[in-house]
Amino acid sequence: MNQHASRRPLAKVMFLLGSLAVSNTGCKQRNFNTTDQTQGNFQFNFTSPRCDVIVAGGSTAALAAALASAREKRVTCLLEPTDWPGGQMTSSGVSAIDFSHITSNGIRLGKESQRPENLEGTFYNWMQALPGNPGACWVSDKCYEPAPFVEKKIRPAIDAEPYLKVFLNTVVKSVETKERQIVSLSAISRTAVQGTGYERYLSEDIADWYSNKDSKNFSKATLTFLGRDDKMPVFIDATEFGDVLVLSGSQWLQGTEDADGALQNNNDTCGQAIVYPIVAVLNAEQIAEGPNPFKVEHPDFYNFRTTSRAFSWEEIWTYRRLRGTALSGPSAGDISMQNWNPGNDYPYGYVFFNKEKTIAQKSDWTGGVDINVLKSAERHAVGWYYFLKSKTPESVQKRMARAWGIFGTGTGLSKVPYMRDTRRSIGLNNFVLKFQDLTANNSKDVTGEQFADRVGIGSYVADFHGLTTCKLPTYMNKSETLPFFIPFRALTNNSFDNLLVAGKTMAQSFHANAATRLHPIEWHSGIAAGVSAAHMNQYQISSELALKNISDIQARVSKHQPINWTLGNRVHP
Repeated sequence: MNQHASRRPLAKVMFLLGSLAVSNTGCKQRNFNTTDQTQGNFQFNFTSPRCDVIVAGGSTAALAAALASAREKRVTCLLEPTDWPGGQMTSSGVSAIDFSHITSNGIRLGKESQRPENLEGTFYNWMQALPGNPGACWVSDKCYEPAPFVEKKIRPAIDAEPYLKVFLNTVVKSVETKERQIVSLSAISRTAVQGTGYERYLSEDIADWYSNKDSKNFSKATLTFLGRDDKMPVFIDATEFGDVLVLSGSQWLQGTEDADGALQNNNDTCGQAIVYPIVAVLNAEQIAEGPNPFKVEHPDFYNFRTTSRAFSWEEIWTYRRLRGTALSGPSAGDISMQNWNPGNDYPYGYVFFNKEKTIAQKSDWTGGVDINVLKSAERHAVGWYYFLKSKTPESVQKRMARAWGIFGTGTGLSKVPYMRDTRRSIGLNNFVLKFQDLTANNSKDVTGEQFADRVGIGSYVADFHGLTTCKLPTYMNKSETLPFFIPFRALTNNSFDNLLVAGKTMAQSFHANAATRLHPIEWHSGIAAGVSAAHMNQYQISSELALKNISDIQARVSKHQPINWTLGNRVHP
């Protein structure tokens, strides 16, 4: 909708290390006695990892892709920029699952989209295992604390896959290509010198994340990811910044287009607002808390009114509450995650550099992001917290405080911002998934376009959080969708035979992305990409040949997740 303590370390032998390992820059290896370990029936070298499928991650889709590829018995490497795999479910702090709230043709899709017939098995089981709605929030059926979710759900799922190697705290630095293939990927893995590495704001550290030089805060290892046994590896860009798309020199889109599905960006710095979720706790006793350390920016924006109506403090507090009891209202022990528009949404600048400046940064890549926007968004989020606190009823105001440990940071903010859009692929034969593919072509339609190459399903409205610096094109005034399908072509790239994409990097228009960017849909696109990558690697075929034999891909994907919709007692198509 357009409204809106510490923990045990993750380190474990199978849950590899971004913080890791042997390097010529002086990093020390942790949890391993040698640089080569035998896992299952293959050997693994940690300085030059050889993998069948390499997933560049940070998103919900990345985790799904890595699990799916490993379950298809392909040696899979996941490069995770943080220490919490899962993207918006975890490290981005949006631990309130966005299920569809549409009623279409008399069918309540919020309920239908959560049926086991309409969800991938692991995701469905994770949702079922959450005890009711832990936060008793009202934006979702499932609001929860991310750290226990990582420990109890994500980590065990990773540990259970012997073919999966996860490199924590690892970002993409460069990509080597030859003709229509990506040959290798170089990455920077960092180890915090002290603490966890999340004591500071991201705007202070992000350049350091991408630097190959040791610093006062991190020691570094440079890793080069290659294919195994002289076979073509398959790469998946499921990053939040579109790192592989840019660094490979592939075709990609950014920002808005003048027409839905156009292959040219007419405004590459007109996108969606980012947000840093911030968490507050309601204590049983009074607690002393200092004033806002930053100047409050844009105080005129801080209000409880949306375009529809004014909201009470209690409604905002419970909107994305992660821990609480619905019957009691706000009460001691409550933990409330703030992701509110207007509020801590940051609409005053686009986080990505324009395409020209982005391409110019390839020789020393640092994500192609505007650090000044990150910094302003961080301060904006903190400012929202203090404004919210100032409007809290006096009886509870002195008991309210920032919940520093919930997101595993020293700032109280999420480890990384919630990204609503990013750089997007252009698929095979210039395919781009369009918004019109997600909605009705005639009055009798029950679903969106029923693609012959469908590999996943989704349902959500086109949800825009616009910027004040630009206006969205007028054709984007439509938001309602039908239950829709994800085609294999949306997971491809026209420039490279062994590059797939998932999540927000999919080959799609800006308008379509606004409807596909939510948790369950990202997850389904990731599962489809992971299975497809495993198939392509196993049979050493290009994405184009995979498309020509799409029934083989569909048969494998169908073992993991639905590629058809079950609505009521009917299956579509």
